[in-house]
Amino acid sequence: MPRARKNAARGPATEVRILSDPSRLRILSLLFDREASISGLAKALGLTPATVHHHVAQLRRAGLIRPTRTEMRGNLAETYYEMPAKGIDSSPAWNRLKDGDKVAYRLAVLGMLKGMINDSLNAIQARGTVEWEVGRLLLYRLPWRRDAIQQVEEVLQETKKRLARLEESYREETGAGHVAVVITMLPAQPPAE
Repeated sequence: MPRARKNAARGPATEVRILSDPSRLRILSLLFDREASISGLAKALGLTPATVHHHVAQLRRAGLIRPTRTEMRGNLAETYYEMPAKGIDSSPAWNRLKDGDKVAYRLAVLGMLKGMINDSLNAIQARGTVEWEVGRLLLYRLPWRRDAIQQVEEVLQETKKRLARLEESYREETGAGHVAVVITMLPAQPPAE
């Protein structure tokens, strides 16, 4: 008698458990816009190819990603993956989840964001900036003085006005993607008392 596959019965709770790993969420976020190979994902995430392969296998078994093509690079076959289900209404599955699974999913999303922020901060400490294919993050350290904070506030206000004008000038364009601009001022360390 053949053994039943271990993961044959998948439901919303199982998918939430699969997505509770921040690395898998980050892989999905990369595959949302374009296909990528394991080595490309490993480089983008700063993980080993073996670790990415493990996560890709989990996502593939769950049906959350699929292979699109294979390229030969010397004697190495490089498989590319994509995320096929981008426009799915997940609210019915979400509503059937137990509260514990909803909490796990929310914590995973927060973990993914924390991982991205930590990676960025590590790169900023090493290089002073982080640049991706689609954007950049810059860090400037200023003294914790009232006049410095006031001057930064003025720069941020002017930047907000200029971005609002840009947004208005491009408002009529449709069909194009969007760029999110995040402006913030955070303490690098608590002020001395």
